[in-house]
Amino acid sequence: MTKNITIINTPASEATGRAQSYLFEHFCELMTRVFMAFEKEEWAEDAGFDIAFGQSVSDADAAWRLVAIRAETVTAVQPLSVNDLVLHRMAGLISRAVSATSLAALEAVQSRAVHCIAQAPAHIAAPVRDLADEAQTCIDQMIEHALTSGSCERPGAGLPLAA
Repeated sequence: MTKNITIINTPASEATGRAQSYLFEHFCELMTRVFMAFEKEEWAEDAGFDIAFGQSVSDADAAWRLVAIRAETVTAVQPLSVNDLVLHRMAGLISRAVSATSLAALEAVQSRAVHCIAQAPAHIAAPVRDLADEAQTCIDQMIEHALTSGSCERPGAGLPLAA
């Protein structure tokens, strides 16, 4: 007795599967945007926000807004594996770090990132662990930048946006 099984793919399930299969790539793009935002801030500081070069504080702010948008994109995809779950959590933490308004909030995100990486199963893929470590390092850099620029002492200054 033979049974035929037919699987029907609907456009919605294909779209969900496609988004899921690209979670790693979306997180890679998120990290690229974080690095670009750091570069924009560093370049803007070195140039003294020189209008002649076309660089301004708003360029650094825009770069951080793009990071926040990309982080929301990554967190919108439901994790289906342990690897996805680690990247999903780290993207959420980056989103919280970018929107942090105080040093205490940023340090809470840092603590949570360290905890997330420590609690990750040992069998997650090496590239996923590397990306999670890079994300945690970026959060550390946000704190360092906030401390060195003095933005944590200025009332109303957002962290790390153009700190």
